[in-house]
Amino acid sequence: MKRAGSDTVEGSVGLVKCNQCGADDYSVRFPKGFAQLHRIVTCNQCGLMYANPQELVDCERFQLEDYPKVFDEANGGQYFRKQHVQLPDNLRALRVLNELAPKRGRLLEIGSFCGIFLDRIRTNGWDVTGLEPDRGVADYSRAKYGLNIVDGVLPQPALASEHFDAVMMLHVIEHMPDPAENLREIRRMLKPGGVLVVETPRFDSLMFKILGRRERSLGNCNGHIYFFTVPTLRRMLEKNGFEVIKIELVGRTLTFDRLFFNLGVISRSNLVKRWLDSMSRTLHLDRFSAHINARDMQRIYARAK
Repeated sequence: MKRAGSDTVEGSVGLVKCNQCGADDYSVRFPKGFAQLHRIVTCNQCGLMYANPQELVDCERFQLEDYPKVFDEANGGQYFRKQHVQLPDNLRALRVLNELAPKRGRLLEIGSFCGIFLDRIRTNGWDVTGLEPDRGVADYSRAKYGLNIVDGVLPQPALASEHFDAVMMLHVIEHMPDPAENLREIRRMLKPGGVLVVETPRFDSLMFKILGRRERSLGNCNGHIYFFTVPTLRRMLEKNGFEVIKIELVGRTLTFDRLFFNLGVISRSNLVKRWLDSMSRTLHLDRFSAHINARDMQRIYARAK
């Protein structure tokens, strides 16, 4: 994989080949700046959609200055609140995992952030570890919940081979510069028969077919650099040591102010965005939430071969 050159921004990787099949044969799906920061291409050989070049790899450089700012809405507090709002969604995934692995055991959450979900996993009988690139929120997880958190990203030599019975990775794989390598690393850390739960937006959904570049997981997420359909994610899992055992098409729980924000993103109009934001603040829509299942997310459960 090429590394950033003098003509790329800090935190970038540069031009890449298809992460699934290795081909350097693609068609441009969205030019740079048309859907989001990146130029987005589709591999002509296997259909994987990805950013090329990768100008922003936020999972490798994400670092809040200090964890108290996580609770300040102007400096990330909104994301902290989002973890609480979407906890019921994550618990649905955990219930399925508990059915697939009734004996529990050791579990790794990749991208554990403030530890809110990881703490709930522990109350379900799992021996838990988190992997988190942001030192501030990792320290918060340790202080608040007494959790075992490893600092950093994959690959992670500090985590032993065939050590875990399960891995949770929710809304992380789309940020990874080399998801195939990271799936092989997860397979290394899982015991044979261990379960991986991976959730990410899907780009064979009705929403994407209708909205195209305005789809919320594309048009508002410059840090997303891989855009999986159900078939491309399944093939990537199967190619890198996993057997897919269950696929769910799911939605998200979100506050109504976040819903209005997403509608503003879809509109691609600054005027509409400002009007929706004003209405949201006037009506205090951050106090209300709902689960909306547009089937635009995929949650896949796979066993390590």
